[in-house]
This record gives sequence, structure tokens and C-alpha cells, in this order.
Amino acid sequence: MTGESVLFDISVTERGHRLLAPHLQPGDFAIDCTAGNGRDTAFLLDRVGPAGQVWAFEIQPEAASRLAERLPGIRVICDSHGELARYAGGRQPAVILYNLGYLPGGDPSVTTMTAETLRSLRQALAILKPGGVLSVVAYPGHPEGAREAEAVRQFLEGLPAKQYEALTILQTNRSASTPVQHLIQKKKGDDHE
Repeated sequence: MTGESVLFDISVTERGHRLLAPHLQPGDFAIDCTAGNGRDTAFLLDRVGPAGQVWAFEIQPEAASRLAERLPGIRVICDSHGELARYAGGRQPAVILYNLGYLPGGDPSVTTMTAETLRSLRQALAILKPGGVLSVVAYPGHPEGAREAEAVRQFLEGLPAKQYEALTILQTNRSASTPVQHLIQKKKGDDHE
């Protein structure tokens, strides 16, 4: 990665991958809560390698089926990300990733929903391993996305600083519909109790 920027002149997805890469090791467990076409899922799978495990949540059956065919090394869960804790069964992922909104190239009227996303984020923070990172990209460029982006921002602002460190990256010289990247790390040790 010599000479390449971690932050500038790249897509929000690529920026997220570059920022998350140091937090994923071979053999780790990671979850893509909004798999869609699988770009983030493939990134997670590449980072954790054959010794690791990746789960991908996708609510749309056609997209889930395509993803399972394309990336046979993952567990595809065709259910809402709001059911995350039910599936986790006590496992603690190193990274949990959300790319909110709607399926690229799909029906833009089928989107992630604010209430379900907040429910899922609460579960994600509870199961994330200490030192693990949660990544959320919100897209305020459509009505539900704007509601969701604002609700996610408010939710993250309310996280206790002794337990979590939350960062937000926003390209401030762009339009109001520019995607917003949030990164949350669950602190280790006594700070988390």
C-alpha cells in the first residue's frame, strides 16, 4: 500500500476496507450485516483467510443466493440483521460491518430500515469482541436513508466513552447526500466494565 492514501481519493467502501484491514487477522470471525452484492463480504473473507469465518446477512433471497454461489467460503443468512444476536450464539466477531441503504443495482425502494438497524447495532455492540471494530456506512441521499443516518448518528453520540470510541468520517465539502462512515471500537479491559 506504499504511496496509496488511506483516506483520500478513494470510495467510501475502499476507505472503510483500508481502515478495517489492521483489525482483521487470519482466523478471525467477522460479520457483514448488509451483504448486498458481497463486496464487503469478499473483503472480510480475504482478510480472515481459510482459517477464519465470515457470516453475511442479506434479507433479499435472490441476492443471498447469488452471494452464496459467488463466495462459497461464507455462511449466508437470509434474514434481517436485526436477528444478529440470535444467530451469534455467544461468538464474538472481530469486525462487524454495515453498508446501509439499498442493494446497488437493485430496487431502491427496498432499503434498510431505521428501527431494524438500531436494533441490530445494539446487538452488534453487545457481541463484538473487546478491541473489535464496528463499521457503519450510512447513505442520507434518500428519505429512509436520511432518517437512518440521523438516528445512527444520535445513537453513536450516546455511547459511553468509557466503553467505546466512536469516529465519524464525512466529506464536508460535498453534498448533504454524501455517505457517512462511522467506526466504533469496543474498548478492552477495565474500561469496558
